[in-house]
Amino acid sequence: MLFLSSGPREKPGRIRGNPHSVWGPVLTVLALGLGGCNFINLRPIGFSSYPEAENTILPEAQSVLVVRFDTGMDKGETQKALSVSFSGGTVSGDLTWQGDDLFFTPLEPWLPGVRYTLNLAGTIYALDGRESRVVHHVPFYVLTREAAPYGLSFSPPDGASVGVDPPGGAFIRIVFSQPMDRQSTADGFSLDGVNKREFRWSGDDTVMEVHPLDKLNPWTQYHWTLRVKARGRNGVPLGKEISGAFTTDADRLLPAVIEVYPLVKGNAGSGLWWIRTGSSMEDGLDSGQAVGVEFNKPMDESVLRNIRFEPSLAGRAEMWTPSVMVFIPDQDPEPQRIYTMYISGGSTDTGGLKMEKDFAFSFSSGVPYLTVLSLDAGQGPQGAEENGIYPARTILPEGIVTVTVRFSHALTLQAQADAVLALSMEPYFPRTLRPISLRSARWWSEDTLIIQWEGIEAGSGTEEHYYRLRLPGGRGAIGDGKGSYLKEDLFFFLRGVL
Repeated sequence: MLFLSSGPREKPGRIRGNPHSVWGPVLTVLALGLGGCNFINLRPIGFSSYPEAENTILPEAQSVLVVRFDTGMDKGETQKALSVSFSGGTVSGDLTWQGDDLFFTPLEPWLPGVRYTLNLAGTIYALDGRESRVVHHVPFYVLTREAAPYGLSFSPPDGASVGVDPPGGAFIRIVFSQPMDRQSTADGFSLDGVNKREFRWSGDDTVMEVHPLDKLNPWTQYHWTLRVKARGRNGVPLGKEISGAFTTDADRLLPAVIEVYPLVKGNAGSGLWWIRTGSSMEDGLDSGQAVGVEFNKPMDESVLRNIRFEPSLAGRAEMWTPSVMVFIPDQDPEPQRIYTMYISGGSTDTGGLKMEKDFAFSFSSGVPYLTVLSLDAGQGPQGAEENGIYPARTILPEGIVTVTVRFSHALTLQAQADAVLALSMEPYFPRTLRPISLRSARWWSEDTLIIQWEGIEAGSGTEEHYYRLRLPGGRGAIGDGKGSYLKEDLFFFLRGVL
């Protein structure tokens, strides 16, 4: 005979799977009517849980959850039906058995104020061959049921265009629904690519601002996130993750050079200052002048390393104003030379934007060469002709010859002294002429030198006597002390006459 049994009814108040099935009594009656010798146990599998009632508040941050069964269970299959969820996903935990009781221990402490749900859903199997389809959900809290904090607003708006620093709008401001715990909120915040930042709090810790300490890269999108590990002052974690993005493209004007001009030093109060000359670079760069380079916007000081000249012009670059760079040559440019100034296209403005391309500007040196306008060897001033022959009046008995040299422009005192030491005169023809010596030298004016030699031998009708006067040229030789110098060595031949 086949016996079907629903088993005894459970006590009221105990949570079980399908505890009030109407099929139990019917099947029992049916079995008695049919008769037979085999018995099939159709009793549902009974279970209860902890927590049992909805919205229970568990007392400890690591409280253990329990599901108790009234019979031995297939542990592997039963564990598959058990899970714990919350708004952030599924909670990880360890599953262990003690007899017929299944325990869930969270791997990390429960978060206060978060609504968790214990779920037993699916098919479970008893060792005696019974199986039940269960759907069991019990929501619960831990420590407190206080409301979770959430973000009321944030700025800049998602997708906004800002500058590259806080004054230009490149900082994040979040307004919360309740006071926040500063440390956990800071730990839960991330801004892609930015590690150096400052957190500023106000409004009784309901307003947080995050300021990058370094300028951000221009024309770059930045993403930020505040994760739910951020907690309110009451310990309850953030109810929902907050995130946003902004782009540092508010400034779209590329830096460029708008003007190049010569500058001279002037006095401004107690110090020196640069003054525009009123002329243009097309007129040339004169002695003692600097080059002013004006941009259309404030520049980063890295531009000071991005200037060069061809041919080379040694000097230093300084920022005169945020948008004007000054190049100060170490020495005057070569006379009558063409220079080209280059500024690298990699130069950036204070916002990090680069110039579109290299800038090049050519200009000439406004410094002229020093020349000799006239030479007088006692016969009156004559034009200075390279390798020219000049009668030199010789005064006996010492054989004194006086030569007056007039230069194209004034020489400084130091340049005058250097010029006297640099020039020389020596016997040239015939080789039998005796050596001569310098007798005196004086400057009649800033551009006119009077110099005497003695030991000059006047020639005769049958033999001419020649002496060669040499004025050395080139940078470092005879110059005016202000950048001009003789282009090359000059030679004049003096013929001794009575």
